[in-house]
Amino acid sequence: MAVAGFMSHLEAADDLLDLARRLGAACLEHEAELAELTDEPRTREELERLEIWTGHVSCAIWEDIVRDPAQFAEQFGSKVMTRLRRAKTRYPLDCFGVLRGLCRRPLGEYFAVVTDQVNLDRGLPIIFATRPLPDHLGSHCTTTLSTLNNTSLLAPLPFDLYGHFASEQVRVVLDFAHRDRIDELTWTENDGLGRIATIHPKGSGDLDEIPTEDGRFFGVRPRDWEPEAIENLLEAARREKANVAVLPELSLPAPGELESAIKSKREEFPPIVVAGSAHVVEGGGGNQVRANESRIYLDGRLVAMARKHHAFTTDEINDKKYEKPLREDLSRGQKTIMVLSGRHTRFAVAICADLQERDIPGLLVDAGVNLLLVPAMTQKIGSFNAALCDIAGYCQGVAAVANTRWGDDGKPFLCMCAVPQEEPEKQSAALRGDGRSPAPVLAIFDPNQPLPGAVRWPSLELNGGD
Repeated sequence: MAVAGFMSHLEAADDLLDLARRLGAACLEHEAELAELTDEPRTREELERLEIWTGHVSCAIWEDIVRDPAQFAEQFGSKVMTRLRRAKTRYPLDCFGVLRGLCRRPLGEYFAVVTDQVNLDRGLPIIFATRPLPDHLGSHCTTTLSTLNNTSLLAPLPFDLYGHFASEQVRVVLDFAHRDRIDELTWTENDGLGRIATIHPKGSGDLDEIPTEDGRFFGVRPRDWEPEAIENLLEAARREKANVAVLPELSLPAPGELESAIKSKREEFPPIVVAGSAHVVEGGGGNQVRANESRIYLDGRLVAMARKHHAFTTDEINDKKYEKPLREDLSRGQKTIMVLSGRHTRFAVAICADLQERDIPGLLVDAGVNLLLVPAMTQKIGSFNAALCDIAGYCQGVAAVANTRWGDDGKPFLCMCAVPQEEPEKQSAALRGDGRSPAPVLAIFDPNQPLPGAVRWPSLELNGGD
């Protein structure tokens, strides 16, 4: 084998993305060393030449090379092979040079057209999802990804290396199956960022008797389920020109309870609906799965779901106090964050306490999520604001939490939102309504505006009236 380092990865790779992941993982293992080596002018010059030579060919040619590694030498010739031999003596410089080459053109071409799911794993280069922000934000928007990543191994290329293993308790998948439609609904060059409706049905905080056992609880359901009232609110959200709507956590008796209505009224509801969440049991015996599940619909079709990872722990439910805290009885299997992805938007759903999890907010940021919607059922603000501001600050993103109504005063909040404004008081807000009593049932969030003025509360005669 002429070049043991890079060529060994090439021969082991299944496809172009797998090759890039293998090279990226090798580089992450030697990240500090590579950063120091590239400060040497001679080394930097060698790497730049290798990057240019291997990066000028198309994605299609590279796919052919991965299928038949012998084509590498034929395609690139003796000069590149000589450069690789030199770089190999300080492994993984050879991998680093080719990896940067892949990010110059081939991987950009791949991500421009991919319609499959991309499983994120340590070392995989992830292309930035960027979108120009409204002109009125000007210099007052949060920092761009290119600036935030200007000391990374791949700078100034529009990629970053994913640093988490797919085998961890929570994995992330980018789903490009609906790429153009997701972009169309969440950002356009003329209109900017799409409006979001947060829906807070009356009675959503009034829960049925909750089964408890051995310090655990499960099977939470709203006491008075009124689907027509929620359908009316979704129709009102569409009239208010919201492209996205999100309901609170555990506001449905079953995860698919709204599916029929969303399908039949797809022209009357916002095109994207995050249908709150509900407890669900699958299977039986030792294979039983207990989940808190949210379903995401696009143009009337179920396209993704999110399952809660971080079980809620509390010593009070339905105004009943317990001597020892009760824990939400969720199965501990691996969870997947499915990120609906386009060229400009990475859209994910997390359920309530998942934003209090130590690792999940970091996973969302590292995956480039710039639209985060959160069904919640919380009586405390806790650390939600920190997680939302991570999306606004690190991804120039937008986030919105739709919370259960605990009473007519809207406390602790009905919706919590974040926008990519650099001034703290304009970047995020936890809102109860506009002072009305009872508190409103619908909020319309325009993320093109600074907070708290980005949210308005339409007057509606719905579900008992406002």
